[in-house]
Amino acid sequence: MKLKVHRDTLLHAVQRVQAVAERRTSLQILSSFLLEAKDATSARIAATNLQIGLEMVVAAEVDRGGVVAVGARTLFEILRNFPPSQVELEIDEQYWVHVRSGRIHFRIVGASAEGYPDLPQPGRRGADGGSTVVIPADALRRLIERTIFSISPDETRLHLNSALFQGDGKILRMVTTDGHRMTCFEETVDVDKRFYRHDVLIPARGLAELRKILEGVQGDLQVAFETPYVFFDVPAPKQQGGASGEQAAQNVRLAIKLVDATFPPYRQVIPRDNKRLVGIGREVFASALRRISSISPSRTPTTRLRLEPGKMKISSDNPDVGIGEEEIDIQYDGEAFEIGFNARYLLDILDVVGSENVQLHLGGSLDGCVVREENDDRFLAVVMPIRI
Repeated sequence: MKLKVHRDTLLHAVQRVQAVAERRTSLQILSSFLLEAKDATSARIAATNLQIGLEMVVAAEVDRGGVVAVGARTLFEILRNFPPSQVELEIDEQYWVHVRSGRIHFRIVGASAEGYPDLPQPGRRGADGGSTVVIPADALRRLIERTIFSISPDETRLHLNSALFQGDGKILRMVTTDGHRMTCFEETVDVDKRFYRHDVLIPARGLAELRKILEGVQGDLQVAFETPYVFFDVPAPKQQGGASGEQAAQNVRLAIKLVDATFPPYRQVIPRDNKRLVGIGREVFASALRRISSISPSRTPTTRLRLEPGKMKISSDNPDVGIGEEEIDIQYDGEAFEIGFNARYLLDILDVVGSENVQLHLGGSLDGCVVREENDDRFLAVVMPIRI
């Protein structure tokens, strides 16, 4: 195989697939990606870790076709220090990969693609039929950005280390929880779009890759649900530094193996009888929380909120450091009340809220706090308090 491709185009693709390639694995081939050329104008770059599969097609000048498995991390580290010009890749009979640019020449170890696992493809999953829908990229991006932060990092708890992705008529919904907080965001799709009916769990790592791929993408993408996978065909944004319009029009295909688990009954944890309503400026609240929580103990990061009519006192007490207090104005006309939270949980929510003001719906000192945007019912978060 022999081909030429612009360094920036190749680097962008290799950077994407090396994030999918498994670095610590007993199956060494999974630390590599496939480089394949079948026609004269493009090359396919693909990788899988058996849970996620990613394929990209880039513009290339192909002299000889072929396929090889290349160490993802190795090629990425080499290319990132190359000048932004054409790069020539040539694979010899012993699967050595020759990488040339001007007077630069690297020879790196490659391998036969015969031992590389097949990447999942839509339409090959048997007789379950599956379903395909069209989803606006910006709507899917908002769903992820507003909820991904509250996924549990514990990979042994599959039902919490994933996001519930639902289609309910014209509504797209994403829900995440780590057991201490829950976040839900909904998007209403235009009436000319297909109706959505799906209910799947997408693992955290797959969702993170999808989020990166959606950066800068406009328009619609095709989403196919074919158990046990979901496939996203994403139109690639135009790349800088030599990527052509032809390359920009190519699709990126991301295949994610769905989680086979039961998501917690999230509607049951949403408090319905929280009578205390607090209106507060998002930025004022966030700034005060950051200042006061900076001295919170790392083991028990409790920040106290004391409510009185028209004001809130935010405080933190660390025996090893000292005490911090700040008072801010709020909209509240109830009785005096005190509750404690992990400030990081509240700040994560405030960082993704789109409105200038938020509403806190509070019950008792041990009841979950419901956070909503002002005049927008699409977003809802629940944060459990800390006993004080």
